[in-house]
Amino acid sequence: MPKQNGHLSLVAPEGSPDTPASYYYDEGDARPPAPEDIADKLRRSGRQDGAAARLARIVRSEVTERQQAIGGVDHAWVMLSDATGFNPACTSVFTLRDHVTLDMLAEQMTKQYEKFPRYRQRLASTGRMFHGAVFVDDPDFDVYEHIRVEQLPEPAGKRELDELVGGFIAEPWDLDKQLFQTILVQNYHDENGAVCAVIAKGHHTLADGQGFIISQLYMTSYYDDLREMMDNAVEKLSKAKRGLLPPSEYTKSLQPLDSYASNHPAAPFVQVLLGLVFWVFCVFSTLKSVFWSTYQALRLVLFFFFTFWRIEMVVDNQSGSEPRAREYSSSRVFSMQDIKLCQQAFSGVRPGAAVAGVPREQRKNVRSKVKHVTLNDVVCSIMVDVLASEIERKPTPWSTWSKIKREVNKVLPSPVPFFVPISIREPGDWSMRNLSTGSNVYLYPSHNLRLADTSVRDIYAHIHACRHELALFKHSAWPKVCFHILQLTGQAPVLSPLSWFPKSKEDWLAVRFVRNWVIRPVANACMQSFTGILTNIPGPSKKPITMAGVEVAQLAALPPQGGAGTVAIGVISYAGGISIAVSADAVPGSEGVARSVCAGFEARFGLYVERAREVLEHQD
Repeated sequence: MPKQNGHLSLVAPEGSPDTPASYYYDEGDARPPAPEDIADKLRRSGRQDGAAARLARIVRSEVTERQQAIGGVDHAWVMLSDATGFNPACTSVFTLRDHVTLDMLAEQMTKQYEKFPRYRQRLASTGRMFHGAVFVDDPDFDVYEHIRVEQLPEPAGKRELDELVGGFIAEPWDLDKQLFQTILVQNYHDENGAVCAVIAKGHHTLADGQGFIISQLYMTSYYDDLREMMDNAVEKLSKAKRGLLPPSEYTKSLQPLDSYASNHPAAPFVQVLLGLVFWVFCVFSTLKSVFWSTYQALRLVLFFFFTFWRIEMVVDNQSGSEPRAREYSSSRVFSMQDIKLCQQAFSGVRPGAAVAGVPREQRKNVRSKVKHVTLNDVVCSIMVDVLASEIERKPTPWSTWSKIKREVNKVLPSPVPFFVPISIREPGDWSMRNLSTGSNVYLYPSHNLRLADTSVRDIYAHIHACRHELALFKHSAWPKVCFHILQLTGQAPVLSPLSWFPKSKEDWLAVRFVRNWVIRPVANACMQSFTGILTNIPGPSKKPITMAGVEVAQLAALPPQGGAGTVAIGVISYAGGISIAVSADAVPGSEGVARSVCAGFEARFGLYVERAREVLEHQD
């Protein structure tokens, strides 16, 4: 190659690639080594593929783990148990009119686990700060390991079953195993014709109360009706959003427009109008909720600090540490017709106003347009008086602080606080998750708790005072906001102070000090800021159902208790009636509290029905 002025010629010889950066040398010229293809070298050595694969696996694992992590509310039950010894047990009790064998129950539960995989999974990866816990499959899962067959001591009646259920609820959890357990009682007998019982208990981390009961009802003949009901709810909501429902489905006052909503030239305009009305109503409801939420939140904070330090529990103080012993009882079944009597008698601007001027034979579906009383209004107004009566009957407290609280409560207004769960589960959502929130509700008992002295006017005023408090609670959006904030801790438990000082590190002096003097007292104060947890769970209300082909005589459901001294109260509808179930701490000096609460509810409900009949007969 020729050189010009001592430099290499930049003119490429014929046949060379047309590359501006190419340099060409004569045969005798020293040449730099050819540049190495780094990517090819890494590929030949296996380093590039290995690094990329490892990175891909890390990213894939992180994404998958984040997707599978349980929600913050699910995880909160684990952390709360770790901090306080709280036992988050949801319980169901089925009594059956014929015998069910172990194999028959195992077959039904196997179908249940196929629909709800969490039952055969166990909790893993707990205790981490920046990653949430997950449910993982257990390859060694055996359904028979989770069914215990029990024989009650004679006479094997309701009292013996209640004692078994109370002990079952109190059993501690092993988080290394599946978070549920079932007992089959084969020698039970009661006056309803039941000869067998199935008791199931699930950790609240599995699901909220409604989700747990849905999964239990999957083992029964109610599943088809439940699926149809939930699917219809989804379809109805979807149509309502698009204005496709008949106008009368929105409100009875629009019934004259039904003929114009389909097969009519004006139908498209009616549908657009209905859809617009639906969304305007949603916006209005949201704005209204914001206003009432602020008001309710301020009242809640005021009531909390005004009462949490002086609340008297239904049962006496208990010495010793967790786990606490429990007692359980359930009531008789109350007819839904009697509930409707109370609703008709005490709804409206005065007793009997809802049916005034309506003939007896036309009152079946009469509903007051103002001040309508719901099932929850009736149940809560009765229950607050029942618990207040139980507290009033307690003997003189032995501790100085308890004596001070009782004297202070004689002077200051003393409502009975309940923690009431709120379901935010969407129609058609079958998932086993915690999709509920809740809040304290402060209800005042009647001025006169003596049944014989209770008049129609007293009952009416008391029900509507409770209805007012419950209405504020229902319209509040803050419980839902708190739910979504708490859900964030599922991805990073470090966001919750309950995770900062775990029990596994109690051998550290600083951790033990903070747990004993900060975390546990604050958590216990919150868990004891109410007298009881009260929840109403929808059940198969219209007709009896069967499990493994055997008719269910009675169904009971129960939420977990709160802190020491609180009670848990579950209300569920079944076959044209409702019943309540109660659990409480089994404490010397307060024996039989659960049974006493059920008996008190039965007596006071009977009084309400009697007074309701008086009102309705007067309207005739």
